[in-house]
Amino acid sequence: MSPPGTKYLNNASLQVYPPPSLCQDVTQYIFFIKGRQSSLQAVCDKYLNEPSGGAVDYRPRLPFVMLTFQHIARLSSGAEGFQDWGYTSEREATFWIAASDYKKHGPDELCKRVEMFIPFIYADNPWAVAGGREIYGFPKQAATIQMPGTGQGAGAFEIHTLAYRTFSPDTRAELARVLTVERADGTSLDREERERSLGEELLERLGVLRDELGQLLGFDFEIGARVVEFLFRPTLPMVFLKQLRGVGTRTDACYQAIVGAAADQIDLKSLRLVPRRFRLKVESLATQPLVEELGLELDPRGQIFIPGALQVRYDFRLNEGHLIWSGS
Repeated sequence: MSPPGTKYLNNASLQVYPPPSLCQDVTQYIFFIKGRQSSLQAVCDKYLNEPSGGAVDYRPRLPFVMLTFQHIARLSSGAEGFQDWGYTSEREATFWIAASDYKKHGPDELCKRVEMFIPFIYADNPWAVAGGREIYGFPKQAATIQMPGTGQGAGAFEIHTLAYRTFSPDTRAELARVLTVERADGTSLDREERERSLGEELLERLGVLRDELGQLLGFDFEIGARVVEFLFRPTLPMVFLKQLRGVGTRTDACYQAIVGAAADQIDLKSLRLVPRRFRLKVESLATQPLVEELGLELDPRGQIFIPGALQVRYDFRLNEGHLIWSGS
């Protein structure tokens, strides 16, 4: 798709390696959080529909966002010429919105045409931050991620990143905690909790999982079925806004595009429901507008209670992307 003369100039020190990305020995925790539908639509409009000038019409499919914490033990490039370079590891925390392009797909296709849009994502690996932003448009922020079971001794899930607490000439950026997810009773997610996995037994009981997930999270039967069906699809399609800030002005982008990509070769190792009550606490930071953009409904203490989670272990491949719309 590149015009003549625009071949990428590789340099081993650039920290950006070509797709596909091979992700092995992944442990992921999934939390479903209620979000305001109008706020989620405003996010889709701001980052997808309006930049494209109406070429796409993405709308959120559920009044929920997914918050995931994942540890990728082995991350490498599967591209020819890079397969023998080695591997790295990464911890990520990501907010996901399930959306469909109503302009591209008719009503009968929409249930099968759900894509995941990521408004916020944090990563502790600088190579993954650079590559995710440059190749696909992942809005990755460099961060410190804490999560149980990844060799850190952490009893809770936490995100820390450089942030402004307020906007003022005298505000100094600081390494600040963005959010915490912990057991509501204050106990840690200890080894006994992590090792209790139903594995293949649970994989054979998807109907039961659908019902349990629906009851646990307050979904109705139809929504619970759609969530489980989506989680077990052979591919996970994603959509991004890829942009580069212009060098000459304060407001212009020198490049802007809507990009699609998909994860496939998903090899599910185990899946279990974690029927424990969790507490999400979000800090007030000017440069981390999670609550406002996602429409999270916090209590007066700045927290939300989450009735449970999913824990998944799997391998997957993130493929090359493709252009959906380009402004250039």
